[in-house]
Amino acid sequence: MTNSVPRLINNFIHGKQVIPSTSKYLPVHSPIDSSIIASVALSSKADVDDAVQSAQTAFHSWSALTTKSRAAILLKFHALVKDNSHELAQLIVQENGKNFTEALADVAKGNETVEYACSMPQLCQGKTLRVSSAVTCEDRRDALGVVASIVPFNFPFM
Repeated sequence: MTNSVPRLINNFIHGKQVIPSTSKYLPVHSPIDSSIIASVALSSKADVDDAVQSAQTAFHSWSALTTKSRAAILLKFHALVKDNSHELAQLIVQENGKNFTEALADVAKGNETVEYACSMPQLCQGKTLRVSSAVTCEDRRDALGVVASIVPFNFPFM
């Protein structure tokens, strides 16, 4: 199933759609019939720097949240993925060429990683160990900063 009008996919930076500074796009071809189903932004180093700066700015408020509050946000995301799994799977069918059953499994597997992240309040509990009468060691987990992830093409929802 392909769209009659290809989608234009811009960058998503600081909560909004941003046209790439290059004004260039790369066509995305359907693996089913080679039709163009979308065009994705071809970003410049400046676009990436802008996205990283936005993420670093957001990190300050994100890291100020309690682990429980962060997990609550991820639980909402988990529910949205589950509620929209068929639509997400259909996108994978269009863009990746998987059959619908495999695409649904991809979404479910990706959502399992969200489930793991939701368990962070239990996994990130620190420890305090009294090593001697005058020495106490503390083990704690603090948010360190912005990370990036490149997912495998054959599991796009991961």
